[in-house]
Amino acid sequence: MDGKVKLFPMPREIGLKRVMCKDRNQATKYIAKLNGKSNLYTSLYSFRDTDHTASWKFDTTTAIIDRAWWDFDAGERGGIEEVKRDVRELLTRLQGDVRVVATGRGFHVHQLFKRAVMGASFHNHLARYQRRMSDGLKTLDGFAFPAKLTRIPNTYNVTRKRWAVVIPSEHMMDDDFQIPKSPVKEWEEHCPFFGKPNESDFDFVLWVNTNPEPKVELHKFTGEVGLAGDVPIMPCLEKAVNTDNPPHAIRVALVQHMSQELRWFADPKSLSQEQKVEIENTIFDYLKSLNWSNWNEYRSRQGIRSTIGYGNAPSCRWFNLRGMCAGKCWRYDGTIGD
Repeated sequence: MDGKVKLFPMPREIGLKRVMCKDRNQATKYIAKLNGKSNLYTSLYSFRDTDHTASWKFDTTTAIIDRAWWDFDAGERGGIEEVKRDVRELLTRLQGDVRVVATGRGFHVHQLFKRAVMGASFHNHLARYQRRMSDGLKTLDGFAFPAKLTRIPNTYNVTRKRWAVVIPSEHMMDDDFQIPKSPVKEWEEHCPFFGKPNESDFDFVLWVNTNPEPKVELHKFTGEVGLAGDVPIMPCLEKAVNTDNPPHAIRVALVQHMSQELRWFADPKSLSQEQKVEIENTIFDYLKSLNWSNWNEYRSRQGIRSTIGYGNAPSCRWFNLRGMCAGKCWRYDGTIGD
């Protein structure tokens, strides 16, 4: 897709309920009405089409990808000073127009693209690019994908009782920089959605063309089959979860995998409440046995309960893209290629 890239194109989703927002005026009213009363979110990307089977939501395969995005969190992964160091390091690796938001708990980093792209073929390239740029940064909590929601800059985080403040990227490079307690009017032009026009010279399409996805040659994996309770678990996932503090995405993948196996690959919607509770308790008991350093029973229950409703566990390609695949094992699903 060629042409000048707008900062806040429409249509997109706003709010945690993902309401369709067709124009900027609707978004402005949403912010004016609820800022300070609720946490305000927007979809990271706009969309071209609605879902052909559900007209009330967008087709995420038609996301207009106009930026890369990274989320750094000062929660489980480190203190705010460590997060600042990671953000500074990321900024040294990025080209073009890069904008930063302090969220009240961490930072969001937006790298704007010279031209936007669309199509499922770019989704894996986006994940690959973001992962490469943030390699080794311990406080990274996540990065962009087509359905991602993000906090709206310069709005109030009612949970943390702090503002999500736009920060000029050059200020982040100062070791002594202190995050303002409220938005700074002079910095509004650096907002990744409502600021000055995109001035980026970073061409994501050129990066994709000059950094082709490596071909994967899988050798036969001959190790033993691991177990998560009574559920067989592939070696890539078993290794990832048997650490002191695995990333959130790995924890979700484990719950998805166990849930899929425990319900014998049936549609989650077909389960009775009794069956859901049994699966939840089985997964909870196994996760507790892993003795993760930041284990929290209440939050784990919440996470399991919401995740067991997912239809499918991550594919072998998902694990391979994260550098976790040790070879073709018993669970190989054909999504990588021989």
